[in-house]
Amino acid sequence: MKSETKTMKLKALFWLIVYVCVFSTYFIWDKKLSGGIGYFSFIVGGFLLFYSLVLTAIAGRTLKRFAHDKKDEFIPDRFVDNGIYNCMRHPMHLGIGLLPLSVALISGNLAMILASGWGIGATFWFVLAIEEPETLRKYKDDYIKYLQRTPAFTFSLKCLENGLYTLKDNSLTQQNSKVELKGFEAKHYDKLIDTVTLGWYPKFIEQVIKDLDLKEGVKVADFGAGTGRNALLMLPYIKDNGEVISYEIGQEMQNQFLQNTKDFQNIKLENKSILEDLDKENYFDVVFISFVFHGFTQGNREKIIQNAYKLLKPEGVFAILDFNEFDIEKSSFYVRLPVKFLECPLASDFINRDLEKMLSKYNFQDFKTKTYFKNYLRSPILTTSAIF
Repeated sequence: MKSETKTMKLKALFWLIVYVCVFSTYFIWDKKLSGGIGYFSFIVGGFLLFYSLVLTAIAGRTLKRFAHDKKDEFIPDRFVDNGIYNCMRHPMHLGIGLLPLSVALISGNLAMILASGWGIGATFWFVLAIEEPETLRKYKDDYIKYLQRTPAFTFSLKCLENGLYTLKDNSLTQQNSKVELKGFEAKHYDKLIDTVTLGWYPKFIEQVIKDLDLKEGVKVADFGAGTGRNALLMLPYIKDNGEVISYEIGQEMQNQFLQNTKDFQNIKLENKSILEDLDKENYFDVVFISFVFHGFTQGNREKIIQNAYKLLKPEGVFAILDFNEFDIEKSSFYVRLPVKFLECPLASDFINRDLEKMLSKYNFQDFKTKTYFKNYLRSPILTTSAIF
């Protein structure tokens, strides 16, 4: 242990010398890049600085979480090949090596830029001559296999993405759900979603409600009703002799719902969770749930399905607006990144499940679907309750 601690100190000293040698050149020659080249250098340097700091932070946090059998030890005692280490062997060294170059480019100092090339060379030398042989001696066959399948360095942004995702809490628990919004998000939900989607969402949800093909006089149960937007959109179709009973337990959402729907007697709010044993058995023609279903554990999803079946009349319709099934890793970045980093882990679990199979298990039949947003969303998913 003492020898390993000494080695760590020597490594730290090496990087200190590299940094001092590179940064000290700033005071030797004050020649700077100017004009368009100077601005370009500043922008590239800023990007590299951000990249190097993020890369080093991800690598450090990955080692802290996965590389220690004894949590109070500083020196890694476990071989790590997951997270960011799954796509490159030395992310931390790459980050440390790029730092002097990024600072040099930001400063525009020509001497520092030239000297930082030496810093990059020192990084490669350190990895090949010091770090690799030492790690190979420590982990033997495991590291040999790792060498064969994993490059020493890569500038892939997907590698950063995977590294960040591994550090996220991806446990499939209801506590990790984001279905019940609170605070600022809940109070300004409609405005936020309209702004974030650049005005796309209002037109989208209007089309979804239209596609439900609601008839005059039908009774609708709105699961997870939010601010009442969906209920209000249903009114022109169900008319005055129709009814919407909405289930919502979030206090901020309830307040907005009541304010938005106060002038309509046929829209009612129930302060009940859709996981409870709900009454009004065989009362509704349609049960509608919008972007809520994915935020529950599988066990709770099945409770919601059972509740929907219980509340529906024979041949009633259960309509679920939510994510479609697709390969998250192969999806477009504007879908993949929000699903992985903004949505709860339960969303990814839902996307990978066979919804038709899930529903048919509870006596729903006649599976129909309409897709939206390049097939990443589907709704309504219309399933007809079997008659017994």
